[in-house]
Amino acid sequence: MDIVFIPIHEGGHLLFRFFGEFLAVAGGTLLQLGVPFLLAFYFMFHRQVQGAAFCIFFFFEQFLPIATYMADARAQVLPLLTVGDADYVIHDWEYLFSKFGVLDHDIQIAHAVRIIGWVGMVGTVLWMIRRSLQTERVPAKGAF
Repeated sequence: MDIVFIPIHEGGHLLFRFFGEFLAVAGGTLLQLGVPFLLAFYFMFHRQVQGAAFCIFFFFEQFLPIATYMADARAQVLPLLTVGDADYVIHDWEYLFSKFGVLDHDIQIAHAVRIIGWVGMVGTVLWMIRRSLQTERVPAKGAF
């Protein structure tokens, strides 16, 4: 499923490039997380619980590849993808962590992000299980 998010991530760089270099670099991750988040919001607004849960699950699932990319900030051994000029490729998280002065903590930050992803995914599944068990006892009218 992560392969689906690569064009979304790269599209975020293109979309946010009009707002300066910092947002152009951060825009990949912003759109990568923003798409499932906004879709979840749409489904919640329309009381489509399964669609919302699916999108929330994948919102948190995207924390895992993001954490892998973060952990690579200093080592830079992962292959980098780009849209446009292949001669000018920067590592998103090396750039962002350097800007914030936390590059030396890339592994620790990535570990925390990975934990948040797993907790969110497990929490989403538990929420759906709990909700389906409640629905079996008393049919709800599309309430979250």
